[in-house]
Amino acid sequence: MRLSRVKRIMAREEIDGVLLFNPYNIRYLTGFKPTEGLGPSVVIITQEEAPWLIVPELEFELAKSSWIQNMRTYSSNPPSSGDIETPDLKDCIQEIVESLNLTSQVMGIELDFITVRWFEELKLLFPDAGFKDISSMLAELRMVKDEAELERLKVALQIAECGIRTAIEVIQPGITEIEVAAEVEYTLRKAGATGTGYPTVIASGPHTKSPYTQASAREIRDTEFVVIAISAIYQEYCSDVARTIITGQPTKGQTHLFDCARNSIEVAIEQLTPGINCREIALLVYSNVEEQGYAANLFGTLGHSIGLQPREPPIFTFDNDSPIAPGQVFCIETGLNHSTLGGVYLSATVAHQKDGSFKLLNEVPLTTV
Repeated sequence: MRLSRVKRIMAREEIDGVLLFNPYNIRYLTGFKPTEGLGPSVVIITQEEAPWLIVPELEFELAKSSWIQNMRTYSSNPPSSGDIETPDLKDCIQEIVESLNLTSQVMGIELDFITVRWFEELKLLFPDAGFKDISSMLAELRMVKDEAELERLKVALQIAECGIRTAIEVIQPGITEIEVAAEVEYTLRKAGATGTGYPTVIASGPHTKSPYTQASAREIRDTEFVVIAISAIYQEYCSDVARTIITGQPTKGQTHLFDCARNSIEVAIEQLTPGINCREIALLVYSNVEEQGYAANLFGTLGHSIGLQPREPPIFTFDNDSPIAPGQVFCIETGLNHSTLGGVYLSATVAHQKDGSFKLLNEVPLTTV
């Protein structure tokens, strides 16, 4: 099914072959998840022939989880004296591309992922070939989720919200950010997470102004914002949840800043309609923030899709007219930084259902206290 969708793109774009390096695209199309650090894996697809999967030697057993039958391995290390020489990755790619008669054809590649060095290597290997970027086309394929993907995303979200609840329970003046993060990640593992899509964020006080940083040894203090951002992975699919709490009694300024962030998301959710696009959602969030006088305090993105990665295209910006398609799962988010009050960061996960309606998937409310 997924492979046939790629082949339809190839036919439409007049592409004869595809070279995939992005491990998330490889996972999506083959069922095999490349391991970081052992060397890149590559998938080669044509219209007529069966696809090929090239993996490092140490991943051969793992790669058997793929449905692809044609498989080659390579060694990323030079052979020791007396070892049987194993073809390196470039040799494997060249040999397979030549066997598929693609050396003078148009090949699709992921220019948003491969390095300049690899692109130059490919041009040297195949000087008579043409290359066409298919990054956005593959991203579009991954946007729309089937029922199995949606279920995994829901479970990943439930696990992340277990972590949110744990953080809320243990956060108190005197505990360090990293101690809270440790409790959260233990909870995630106990609940079934295989990992996190990004390092768990516990950012307090001045750190809330840059809440994408990892938890530190800073002690959380009284009457300050604490940002909690969690991405749990369940069966390869990610969640992305952000909440902000206040230790102690909030000031009027803190309450107003928090309410602005919360309202901007709630208003956007209420106005979601079939056919809405990324730009329109971003403007809904922005307009509400601007109306309350905090437009200059906005930071980060206003939303994004979610799937095998916690943040996937499309990103909700003012110049992105990409429509929200039925089957898409996305986050609407608002981040506000204030020079004296600190920062607030909130997100909501929404599914655009096949019947055209929108459903909020979160169970933990934006206001947690």
